[in-house]
Amino acid sequence: MLLRSARMGAAGLVVLALRYGLPLRSAVVDVVTGIVAACFLLSVILPDRSGRSFPDRIGEDRWISLFSFLFLASVGVCIALGLCGGRSPSRALSLGMAIVGGYVAIVSAKVVTARLGSWLTSSVRPLLIPPATFLFVILAGTLMLMMPQSTRAHVPPLNAAFTATSATCVTGLIVQDTGQDFTGLGQAAILLLIQVGGLGLMTFVALFALFLGHTVGLRESLSLSMVMDSEFVADLKRTLSHIVFWTLSIEAGGALLLYMIWHPLGMQSSSLQTVWHAVFHSVSAFCNAGFSLNATNMEAFSSSPATCAIMGSLIVLGGLGFSVLAGLSTAFIGRLRRERSGFRSVHARLVLIVTAVLLGATMILFLACEWNNTLGGMPTGDKLANTFLESVTPRTAGFNTVPTAELSPAVRWGFTALMFVGASPGGTGGGVKTTTVALLLLTAAAMIRGRSTVDLWGRRIAPLDIMRAASVLVLACLVFAGSFLALLVTERGDQGYPDGLAPSDYMFESMSAFGTVGLSTGVTGTLTPTGRIAIMLTMFLGRIGPLMLAVASGRFLAVRYTYPQARVTIG
Repeated sequence: MLLRSARMGAAGLVVLALRYGLPLRSAVVDVVTGIVAACFLLSVILPDRSGRSFPDRIGEDRWISLFSFLFLASVGVCIALGLCGGRSPSRALSLGMAIVGGYVAIVSAKVVTARLGSWLTSSVRPLLIPPATFLFVILAGTLMLMMPQSTRAHVPPLNAAFTATSATCVTGLIVQDTGQDFTGLGQAAILLLIQVGGLGLMTFVALFALFLGHTVGLRESLSLSMVMDSEFVADLKRTLSHIVFWTLSIEAGGALLLYMIWHPLGMQSSSLQTVWHAVFHSVSAFCNAGFSLNATNMEAFSSSPATCAIMGSLIVLGGLGFSVLAGLSTAFIGRLRRERSGFRSVHARLVLIVTAVLLGATMILFLACEWNNTLGGMPTGDKLANTFLESVTPRTAGFNTVPTAELSPAVRWGFTALMFVGASPGGTGGGVKTTTVALLLLTAAAMIRGRSTVDLWGRRIAPLDIMRAASVLVLACLVFAGSFLALLVTERGDQGYPDGLAPSDYMFESMSAFGTVGLSTGVTGTLTPTGRIAIMLTMFLGRIGPLMLAVASGRFLAVRYTYPQARVTIG
């Protein structure tokens, strides 16, 4: 009862702040927050209707209990500081209310996520879980970005929804300046959406379910394994362990390196601001989101080769996929132990080879076409560093150190193709994925050679995987074609397209949205409301489409009959 009251109070707190624009330090907000915190705390201490003992309740929901005890200890420290620590009562009270607010936020997130995950995995078909979770996150993000505390000026609901969709789908297309139009709270909300969208809400649901004390039944476990694309239920914990470890390690390492480079430059007003910028861009790069707190994205760092190298490396690591990262670490540890090591996984080897080929080919194209264009006037070292980042970013990242609108037509066409390919399965990027294109090319090569099967490194590729690859490619073409057509219809006025834009610009925009890339030639800010809705839908379908198809094809019904074979003429 108390826990239910706390949840209702937390929801009421959000509604009050959203509806009436209450400041975060408002007395009303403080009182409601305190009541909610008390309800959460009493739900842990007081006996419940099931008659469970206090130790049993702590054991079954140990994380909320841990948060509650840490909260009590922190409040005790604040009281001690206020009474005998020399701090003024007002400062001690302000610190105490900040701790109360943090406690309410953490416990509310844990409870809501666990409840949502339990309902989704037990009541919703696995095929519908990806769109349902992403829609929930987008809606919650829209509400957060509409709060007066999140913006420095009024942000229309459609723009808030566009920003939330772009962040959740890790795209990076913006209609509001992230660094100028949003406050620290709004930027934190966008960063949270990027992190949740990059890893997937069901990753957090599974994390709470399997590690943070939530009981999981057989039906829930099977649903989680399908959504997480895990072949066995027993693999879920190992998969989640890899995801959490690599995410925290790479993002923390990237933030530290960026801070070490940016702090001596003195581009921010304080060290704390530099830390925030480093953390934001590290998470955004690893999640392949493309969001930046700078008005011109990363163009201000075109003369910083180290920044280009770090950002490009974070993008590559995020796009490889967690299973490939785990394979890399295993091979590296084996080398250190002088054991025979190598990639036994066909998937990992294919991903690494395709990634290297695409990166090398793009760098050659970019250097050849942009040496005296957007790279003109730069030292050779800066040209190579910018080329590396610009060659990585079209495959779903969206950062740019040179103006995208000034790229040569050949490079823009190459970028369009790369945006369609995207990152690798299991990573944080979008697109049809590297393995999809590779499998279809291998299938074509096998057909040309007169082979009825696709063989790779002594292994035969399953026909189901080839069917999935072909299905992803066809559906991707349909989504892109529909999006491009919608922009051509909605954006053309009586005097033609605005600001001298051409149909090729809208093609680039549609592909950027589908591939969840975020690069733009200047179209995004000129879109009509209908055009923005079309791009939002494209970003959404580009993010969840391949995942839904993977879930749908993960389990097939047994068919006890077959029809006679028929031939269809091809070509």
